[in-house]
Amino acid sequence: MRVLLRILGLVYRKYPYRILAGYIAVLGSAGTALVIPRVLGTSVNQVLGSREGDVNQLYTLAGVLLLAGLGRGLFRLAENYLAEGLSQRLAYDLRNAYYAKLQHLSFAFHDRQSTGSLMSRATADVEGLRNFANMGGIRAAFVLIMFVGISTIMLITDVKLGLIGLAFVPILGFRSISTSVTLRRIWLHVQELTGQMVAVLQENLIGNRVVRAFAAEEYEKRKFRASHRKVTDARFRAERKWAGNFATLNFGFILATGVMLWVGGQEVLDGRVVTNGEVQYTGLNPGELTSFLFYMGLLTMPVRMLGWMVNNASRASSCGQRIFEILDADSPVRDMPGARNTGRVQGRVIFDHVSFSYNGTIPALNDVSVEVEPGQMVALLGRPGSGKTTFAQLLPRFYDVSSGSLTIDGLDVREFTLDSLRDNVGIVQQDVFIHSATVRENISYGQVGAPLEKVEDAARIAQMQDFIGSLPKQFDSPIGERGVSLSGGQKQRLSIARTILRDPPILILDDSTSSIDAYTEHRLHEAMETVLQGRTTFIITHRLSAIRKADLILVFQSGRIVERGVHDELMARNGLYRDLYESQLRPQEETALHEAKLAAQRGADL
Repeated sequence: MRVLLRILGLVYRKYPYRILAGYIAVLGSAGTALVIPRVLGTSVNQVLGSREGDVNQLYTLAGVLLLAGLGRGLFRLAENYLAEGLSQRLAYDLRNAYYAKLQHLSFAFHDRQSTGSLMSRATADVEGLRNFANMGGIRAAFVLIMFVGISTIMLITDVKLGLIGLAFVPILGFRSISTSVTLRRIWLHVQELTGQMVAVLQENLIGNRVVRAFAAEEYEKRKFRASHRKVTDARFRAERKWAGNFATLNFGFILATGVMLWVGGQEVLDGRVVTNGEVQYTGLNPGELTSFLFYMGLLTMPVRMLGWMVNNASRASSCGQRIFEILDADSPVRDMPGARNTGRVQGRVIFDHVSFSYNGTIPALNDVSVEVEPGQMVALLGRPGSGKTTFAQLLPRFYDVSSGSLTIDGLDVREFTLDSLRDNVGIVQQDVFIHSATVRENISYGQVGAPLEKVEDAARIAQMQDFIGSLPKQFDSPIGERGVSLSGGQKQRLSIARTILRDPPILILDDSTSSIDAYTEHRLHEAMETVLQGRTTFIITHRLSAIRKADLILVFQSGRIVERGVHDELMARNGLYRDLYESQLRPQEETALHEAKLAAQRGADL
């Protein structure tokens, strides 16, 4: 119930005047609807007791009926317009709030979430809340007014018939409420299964090249069908439950109408008195019985709408639970109270007995301490899973340390605002993401509106000038989704250009040249030597040429720094670094040198 009240509260607080206008439309719609059965009943009595010359009264009643119908139509138009408008505004506000929240949740949150599930919440779940707001706000008032109005008129007209008609309502209402309890559980399950189905679809679309490369189309179709079948079966269960409830309501009202017709008909006949050829009624008359039957027909509308509202409320409760779970999520990585914008830092970085764990049990880093002076280059080396990437990700606060402290220029990274910290720490990630935009827009991402001259300088340093020059529109050339038209090396160079443009004093290069050929990498390193001067640089690489230039090499193993120093020192120790050198660094360097010589020779031949 709290979820549903919260949804309505969002609408009522933000759009009070629209709600007020909606209630006025509801009063008009309900009032004109309640008039029509009374006019019809009066018309029946007029016809039965009419004489010659009374036709003008029938014309008057027909005119009243026409005006009431026209008024009801106009009021219902306003009611539907306002209800739909409010529900669409709620969906707009929720999606914006949801998207904004996702932008500020930590990496740890996204590590635990399925992309498909997050997408399902933004689409199907928000739509479920929109449907509830449509039925549960203004239209709920219409249901209440109609029920109270019809019940009052029926009881005033004839208590016995009124009680007979209303006796069925609690029974049918109890049926709707019990159904809603079951539907809520089913709809929550449906939303979860829908998220899983969207995740399968999303993974297939992103990895479509892998699917085709391994001829796994049939396997993927079977996997999607199985996921989709679960959603379909769960939806069928929900719809069967709802259809059963709807059929019960219909039968209940038909039964109630039949009982009222039998009892009311007997009452009309018992009270029928003929005096001097003129028929009179001492009790219920035919017009009142007719009105009763029409009112009973009208009563089916609010009770049926109550069924729809119960169904929507059940679904909205499940949808709202999933939406508010995200909106209420507390990110551990956020601006702390008193965080400040420090401006450009010098770049002195100190890890002081830092430990970190992704799941709270197994440490990814364990008691790491290191001090890096401004302008130094630090190479991070180790086998996969040793902790070097985790070490680098703590600097821009993608995660917060579990214990110990991490400072930049003597200031704990948690005392920076996140925007200020990430302006000072640039990172070129191994897994490069490219947006569906132009080359210029991708390079200037994070520096929107940067002058073209600076964009061109960053592209030149990243060795992209030849590639960009070959494009039809050069910097204004569009790039396909996720950079599908670019090679791996081109993506990495674009990512390097994007980071260079931000001009950060601290730079992290996470295996940023792994997809670049040796000749281009050589040219790139030459061009970046000037850029790296004066910057504190952390580089994760297996290129010996880059490692040799490092002022400090940190060798990681099982989350600890087991060796530190420069190349010659570490080689002399005959430890893990020498093992990595013999097994990985030297073979790769020899291959890279050979490729570079061949590329240089080809360039000379041309």
